[in-house]
Amino acid sequence: MMRLHLTAAKSLLFLLLFAFMATPVDAASKSSKKKLSEKQMGAYLFTFFNDATHSLFMATSYDGYTFTAVNNGEPIIAGDSIAEQQGIRDPHIYRAPNGSFYMVLTDLHIFGKEKGLRTSQWERPDQYGWGNNRGLVLMKSDDLIHWTHTVARIDKLFPEKFGDIGCAWAPETIWDPEEGKLMVYFTIREKAGGRTKLYYSYANENFTTLETEPQLLFEYPNDKVQVLDADICPMPDGRYFMSYVAQENPGGVKYMISDKINHFDDYHAEQIDTEPRSCEAPNMWKRIGENKWVLMYDVFSVTPHNFGFVETTDFKTFKPLGRFNEGVMKATNFVSPKHGSVIQITKAEAERLENYWKAQQTKPRTIQSGKKWRDISGNPINAHGGGILNHDDTYYWYGEHKSDNTSSAMVGVMCYSSKDLINWTNRGVALSVTEKAGDDIERGCIMERPKVIYNKLTKKFVMYFHLEMKDKGYSAARYGVAISNKPEGPYEYLYSLRSDAGRYPVEFDKADLAVLDTLNANNFKKWWTPSWLKAVKQGLFIKRDLASGQMSRDMTLYVDDDGKAYHIFASEENLTIHIAELSDDYTAHTGRYTRVAAGGQNEAPAIFKKDGTYWMITSGCTGWAPNEARMFSAPSIWGPWTQHPNPCVGPNAKKTFDGQSTYILEKDGQFIFMGDIWRPQHPSDARYIWLPITFENGKPVVKWRDEWSLSDAPFK
Repeated sequence: MMRLHLTAAKSLLFLLLFAFMATPVDAASKSSKKKLSEKQMGAYLFTFFNDATHSLFMATSYDGYTFTAVNNGEPIIAGDSIAEQQGIRDPHIYRAPNGSFYMVLTDLHIFGKEKGLRTSQWERPDQYGWGNNRGLVLMKSDDLIHWTHTVARIDKLFPEKFGDIGCAWAPETIWDPEEGKLMVYFTIREKAGGRTKLYYSYANENFTTLETEPQLLFEYPNDKVQVLDADICPMPDGRYFMSYVAQENPGGVKYMISDKINHFDDYHAEQIDTEPRSCEAPNMWKRIGENKWVLMYDVFSVTPHNFGFVETTDFKTFKPLGRFNEGVMKATNFVSPKHGSVIQITKAEAERLENYWKAQQTKPRTIQSGKKWRDISGNPINAHGGGILNHDDTYYWYGEHKSDNTSSAMVGVMCYSSKDLINWTNRGVALSVTEKAGDDIERGCIMERPKVIYNKLTKKFVMYFHLEMKDKGYSAARYGVAISNKPEGPYEYLYSLRSDAGRYPVEFDKADLAVLDTLNANNFKKWWTPSWLKAVKQGLFIKRDLASGQMSRDMTLYVDDDGKAYHIFASEENLTIHIAELSDDYTAHTGRYTRVAAGGQNEAPAIFKKDGTYWMITSGCTGWAPNEARMFSAPSIWGPWTQHPNPCVGPNAKKTFDGQSTYILEKDGQFIFMGDIWRPQHPSDARYIWLPITFENGKPVVKWRDEWSLSDAPFK
């Protein structure tokens, strides 16, 4: 078991510090802590998650009506930091008689494929049903800030009966006074094709695992109806009120009452929520100092998601309170909450929690090249070889999704968005690979260095990327094109081609073409000789690939001030950079192109313009190994291009800080150099380099900085 200490700042990098827990948690019945009374309570704590992040949120309230999320409405624990599936759902918090807090959550990310976290719809085959997870997350805290966590895998703990479990969802915790233990109850589909039922089990003293094989909590009278999402609330007379969901039409909240905490058979047919549409996830909590209990539930059938509320004093009649921000219940700084729970806490506990996360918000966020970057959900950003589009005051970052053990495209092109270049939201897979055998973008192909530009005439977003066919190595050397009506996609794949078939560079005059006629590839079978290099510069590979089209590999896109767009890429066996003009709709080449540094062996082009001068940073060609950056300038996009010394300064400058250029982003007249540190043995762990570009003696300089802020020069 590990102890989780959260130190996440506004950046939501979730710098999670782990250390072995120093002392075990006492069982609630053995604790020396004094049980707090309701008179000592002065606030409420609401825990929830949302579909966008699959991470944990907390909100506080002092009146039980208006709730405000701590950490400025951002997650406080990243799903991937505590869950095997890199996402959590259904957080339920409980204060035991010992005063400690216990939280149980579903280990599941339902958008794992869309978010690029896995290649399949679910963790297991579809036959296991929706979600088909097998784990619950068990957590414990004494202060609501520092939490221990473990994953309890039901299939591994109880293999005889649940070794092939279909799912384990929506856990909750309650203290069983008869057993003297914490009882965890949750939804189980025992096997593939079965229906969900409600079970209970008892946790160990340290709250790190479940000790007893799950048993049925109750049996629903209709064996064709699934039941799920139970919540048990102690009643004033010592009995227990259990609300739960029956998936009838519409699905809604029902209840049973029992004098035993772990067995219910008091069936009531009526639905106690007031929703005309389906809802789930009931949770009942008491108003402090009042003879009133609030039943809240997740109205998942509306968009955006919301919570509904009813109130009771007798557990028989239920007064509607409406939904968040549609009645007396208010959510001040968050939207679309999902499946949560509310408990009473002291005013001091609420203030301590709020102040802790307020302090995290005030910590300055810096860009740290080479470190692992996380999105606002806490998941590592997976957008390699990428570029950025600024559209309607939002930045969109597109990049290659890299798997753990292959650089081939198993998912596609990812998209992230941000308002500040600091906090990034995973917008999912912008362009997905296909399952169709032989398709250009079949799973297992190579899709590299995607870039997106916006066409003001067509109102379309246009994506280009370097494409290689599955199992064909780097022989295709094509560019692919896709379009979308929205920046985040989905993008419609159009075609792939080599470049400018049948066309010569614009600078080739009659004399150049006459020389080209004399070049015979059979006379230059031995590469890297002076005569071979001279022939390359004269157009040896231009002539070879004239009919099929010029090779197109590492690439970027550039839109000039006049709206003209250009596709810039490594060509001629990666020996020469080509700049090709795009059509007015940006979806094709016009046939006009020029060559840069012919025979110079450049790739990874990144381009920008300042004060009328075009600047391009490239790298040499040494496979995945880093090398010294190159830099070129020109008074026109068509040249002439002049080479300058390496612009990088600082440790490992001669190896471009162990990285390679991918893009140059303009922000408010300043420029950011973007690069990737490739890790071919573990592609998904490639790291990002972002460094400000300064100018010395009129030339760009990229200086290494361990960390820097957008408020630093030159970004003041």
